[in-house]
Amino acid sequence: MSAALSRLSGRKPVRWTTIVGLMLVPLTVAGVLLWGLWNPTERLDTVTAAIVNNDKAVEVDGQLVPLGRVLAGELIGDAKQKAADDQTNFTWVLTDEEDATAGLDDGRYATVITIPESFSAAATSLSGDPDDAEQATIDIAESDRGRLIDTALSGIVTQTATTVLNQQLGEQFVGSVFVGMTELHKGIGEAADGATQLADGGEQLTDGATQLADGTQQLADGTQQLSSGAGELASGAGSLASGAGELAGGAGSLSSGANDLAGGAGTLAGGLRLFASGDGTAANPGMSGFANGLTQYSAGARVLATGDGTETNPGLAGLASGVEAYTSGVNEALTGLQAGAGAAIEPLTQLKTAIEAGAIPVENPGAVAAQLGQLITELQGASSSAPESPVEQLKAQGGALAGGVRQAAIGADTAAGAAEQLAGAGVQLSAGAEQLAVGAEGLAGGASQLAGGASQLAGGASELAGGASGLATGASGLAAGTSELAAQTPELAKGASQLADGAGKSAAGASELATGLGEAVSGIPNYSQSQRDKLAETALTPVKAEGGSDELFNASGVPLFAGIALWAGALAAFLMLAPLWRRTREAARGVGAITFRSALPALGLGAAQGAIAGLVLPIALGYGFAQGAEFFGLALLAGVAFTLLVQGLSALFGGFGRFIAFVLLVVAFAVGIVSTVPGPLAAIGDMSPVGAALSGFQAVATGAAGAGGAAVLLTLWACAGLVLTALAVRRERAA
Repeated sequence: MSAALSRLSGRKPVRWTTIVGLMLVPLTVAGVLLWGLWNPTERLDTVTAAIVNNDKAVEVDGQLVPLGRVLAGELIGDAKQKAADDQTNFTWVLTDEEDATAGLDDGRYATVITIPESFSAAATSLSGDPDDAEQATIDIAESDRGRLIDTALSGIVTQTATTVLNQQLGEQFVGSVFVGMTELHKGIGEAADGATQLADGGEQLTDGATQLADGTQQLADGTQQLSSGAGELASGAGSLASGAGELAGGAGSLSSGANDLAGGAGTLAGGLRLFASGDGTAANPGMSGFANGLTQYSAGARVLATGDGTETNPGLAGLASGVEAYTSGVNEALTGLQAGAGAAIEPLTQLKTAIEAGAIPVENPGAVAAQLGQLITELQGASSSAPESPVEQLKAQGGALAGGVRQAAIGADTAAGAAEQLAGAGVQLSAGAEQLAVGAEGLAGGASQLAGGASQLAGGASELAGGASGLATGASGLAAGTSELAAQTPELAKGASQLADGAGKSAAGASELATGLGEAVSGIPNYSQSQRDKLAETALTPVKAEGGSDELFNASGVPLFAGIALWAGALAAFLMLAPLWRRTREAARGVGAITFRSALPALGLGAAQGAIAGLVLPIALGYGFAQGAEFFGLALLAGVAFTLLVQGLSALFGGFGRFIAFVLLVVAFAVGIVSTVPGPLAAIGDMSPVGAALSGFQAVATGAAGAGGAAVLLTLWACAGLVLTALAVRRERAA
């Protein structure tokens, strides 16, 4: 083949070593890209970052809390444990502010995280006055000498560490709320048990009072028989004295128990009212104060997110819109600058060529041509749309700034909504505790009344016992006073009946109280330690993303690398080789035959490049036979199509055609790296031959449909390359 090839400049023949080198260009490009960019998160330990811990530990409930040290520990981690878990992390260095600043300036540290002095105080502020609660922050600085994705990598590591710490602090706070609910459940349960016991005692008292009423009625009926049964009355009066004594003792015990119940219910009512409304101090505003604080917090967060409706305070949302409009205008201006710089290159190039050729006489033409060459070089850099150009980087930074402000506005609005929900729940809980306190106060009053009635009953029973004893000793005079006893006995029966009615009502009230407290207990959760831990963790992280990956440049980058490598190989070939057969002008053949003769070496070289890439890359990636064969066939077709198209561009347009090929290479790389490129640039990349190859390689890599369509497009591009070569042959022979 070397005999049929000629160099782009000079008459020195093409050696076989040059051909081998050109065939290995795609493999070399793909190998270097895969080696250098394959999953960089596995080599995080090669990046050095620094931590400056200025935090001062605080005391919470008598315990020292150094959260700055905890966060630094989460970032640095346990090297042995991470090695056992097959995890990687930055190489972190704990240092001071002076060394951190110097490290950022000279590039020793890719990222510096500074933990401020008030970090622990802010992070634990939820345990104090709600009005003093604030969000802890850390400062992140990145070196201007860092690599392209060092910022993204440092963001992943820092976000993971702060998320873990936030979850730990949040679980402790939410867990304490669940502990309070459990204690409340326990206290109300005990009150319900006491009310049940009171109801049982009241029922027993009702039964006794009813029996007493029945007995006094019988006494009234038998007063007429007393005169004839004085002896029997003396014996019965003794029994009555004994029973009245026992009744007096039981009524005294009932009075004492009712007094204790009244005191406990009063204490419970005071505690519940203190829980609901606080003690009037800033240290204990109660649940209502907590709800008011959350309401104020949510209102502030809402103003921060959306503003207060005035032009002077549009909020983060308004700020985000302004930043987006500003960055859009700047990007349009930069795009116009690029277009103007690109348009000036060709006239300046023609002027430089004319001066060098002497067509335009000037003084010192060499110096003038050199200055024009330097100006052309600077304009080419300014008009470049490559991601690494300063203008494109400035555009990307403006877009990132606008996106960051918009995300901040969304986060503030979400925080305001969550605070409003929590404030509403606090108001409901405060109202429920206030209602329960009122019920407990009512219980205390009823128990006090019950104690007074039982005390009176005990006094009456004691008097009854004394009277019965006197009756037993004075049975001889009972006959004379029978008429008086008959007159007083109905009043005693009436009082006993009233006592039975009152005791029955007291028992019914105590039963209703026990039922109400039981319902309240069933409505208040009672969580175990494991349940509280699980609820706290779920409440702080209600949504968890699964199935995603934080890997960069993994197996999905292989189709991009393969397409770019084959296009680079074709471009390299015709940067060294002449695109047309050296006998194109004098050969006695038609245009078609000469075109085929010129394309034959390109066919062989492109096929060799595609075959090498199609054999080595599937083996390195571990493809199966069927998948590897499909990849090989597509790589072979892409290598041939790329060389034919680059040959046609070089043959017909010369240096400008090679420039077009180079621009397509840069566009393909930009479009393949990220999906957020501008629409026109994405359309050019997708319609280009490299875009067709990329879609085909992606279909092969993922097992999806589309490889056949890509093959058809590559065939059409190959034919287009032959047409361009034929046009170049026709022009050459006509010259």
